[in-house]
Formats: sequence, C-alpha cells, structure tokens
Amino acid sequence: MGYEPCDAEREAAEDAFYEAAYEQVGPQWAEDHGMYFYEDAVREFTAERLQSYYVAHPELAQAAHESLLYAESLRVSFPKAALIFAVTGTELAVKNVFLKPIVYGLVHTEGVAAFVTDLTTQHTGMERFQSLLAEILTQFGGVDLKTFKRADSLKTLWQEIGEVQKARNSVIHRGGPASDDDADLAIAVAGTLLTEILPDVLTKLGLHIHPPMTICGRPHPPEGSH
Repeated sequence: MGYEPCDAEREAAEDAFYEAAYEQVGPQWAEDHGMYFYEDAVREFTAERLQSYYVAHPELAQAAHESLLYAESLRVSFPKAALIFAVTGTELAVKNVFLKPIVYGLVHTEGVAAFVTDLTTQHTGMERFQSLLAEILTQFGGVDLKTFKRADSLKTLWQEIGEVQKARNSVIHRGGPASDDDADLAIAVAGTLLTEILPDVLTKLGLHIHPPMTICGRPHPPEGSH
C-alpha cells in the first residue's frame, strides 16, 4: 500500500508551492503590471464585467453559504467546528464571490486569472492588488470591504476576518481552544458577507438572489401582478 500524505502534509505542501510560486512569479508580475493596474485598471473596468460574471456563475456563492449554514448548525454543541466552517465560508465568500469576478474582469487569460486570484487571497505581498480590487468593488459594487464595519462592531470587517482566521488556525494547527465568542464572531462575519454585503453589491449591479443562494439577472414582475 502506498503512502498517503495526511491533510496537514498536503496543506503544508500546498502552502510551500504557493509561497515558491509567489516568490518566483508574484514580484515580477507585480512589477510588470503594477503601473497599469493603478493608473488604468479602475478607469477601464466596467460594471458590466462584474455583472456578466455573476450572471454566468449563478451558483457562485452556494459553497460559502452551505459552509455558513453548517457552522450555524454546529454552534451550540461544537463551537470549534462551527468556527472552522464559518471561517471556511468567509474565505470562500471573499475569494470566490467577491475577488474572483473582479480578477477575471481584469486579467483576461483564464489560467493567469486563477493564479492571480490565489496570490491576491493567500499572500501578504499582494496587498496592492487587494487594495485595487477593493477600490473596484467600492465603485461598481457600492461596498468598501476595507472600511466596512458591522453595525455592532468597532472594528472593520477586514480586521475581524483576520481575527477569526487566526483563531481558526490556532485550532487547526496547534489544537488551541475556541471560545463561544470566537464561533459567534466567525458566523457573524460570514453572515454579513453573504446576507448583507453580497445582496447590496448585486442590487447595485441590477441583480438579485433567489433562496437559498442563486444569483439571478432576469427581471421579475412585482408580486401579485399577472
């Protein structure tokens, strides 16, 4: 029987791969494209690029939503598991629901777009691109993810995302504890992204959501009309 690496080993190997790829490709890509991005990208970007991606991928948010629902179901009895799945939902939302449509609108080669999406969401060396993406979402989606605060929080949502990621990593990598507050915050963050920010962005783009989480661009007659 062949040796099968455990999940931790696979995760470490994947992290090492992306780190090496970033070191080799990321800085050069940033150097080659940075001026274009900052001077021209926002000006050349259009709301139609975001809109068309969402319309073409109506189930884009479903995986994140399912993770959030699962976290909520685990919250009372298994706060550690709830924390893990809520953070998974948050990361899927940030990466796949918000950033990926923007990256695909900026980088027109699909393979390159996928790679740049991974870089922008996994490595601190790509903050400049995260800032650009936040700017585009601010202008065309009506929400600034870097300054947005939940109604009952003094911290930005980005800060809270970092906090729950840190708590999740402590649980997974060091067997650390997870408090009820950690689980509650993680669920609140994921819920805010998916049930507050995403609907607002879609509304600004002329789109909407059908329960449980299907994006739709077709107009519908008002309720009660024939």
